[in-house]
Amino acid sequence: MATVGGSGSDGKGQGVETPVTYYRLEEVAKRNSLKEIWLVIHGRVYDITRFLNEHPGGEEVLLEQAGADASESFEDVGHSLDAREMLKQYYIGDVHPNDLKPESDSKDPSKNNTCRSCWSYWIFPIVGAMLLGFLYRYYYTSESRSS
Repeated sequence: MATVGGSGSDGKGQGVETPVTYYRLEEVAKRNSLKEIWLVIHGRVYDITRFLNEHPGGEEVLLEQAGADASESFEDVGHSLDAREMLKQYYIGDVHPNDLKPESDSKDPSKNNTCRSCWSYWIFPIVGAMLLGFLYRYYYTSESRSS
């Protein structure tokens, strides 16, 4: 069910509240057919039904993402600034705040600390190279003594 809430200002600097319609992800998921296609991109809901036949990548690409969060797919393709600008005309509301993923789920490695053992990626090769160097030197110095 869609709910209406207020958002900051209308972007004109006058501080006028513009209502924002919030949609639950369950409601967006129902809109996944040729008759009505909704997508979520970066927490915003878009009704792209009218754009289906115009999409340069074909309608199949949009149908695969219909009714779901297509943020990752949208970014993976590398859409142009014009494509991002076109999105605005299909905007119908935002995802309800309770359905938004927390920021910590970001896949950006600079935002999360999942690389606690990254030192192992460079320390093991260095130690291995040093060990091989010592073995090589030991082998040739012991060989020269025996000759």
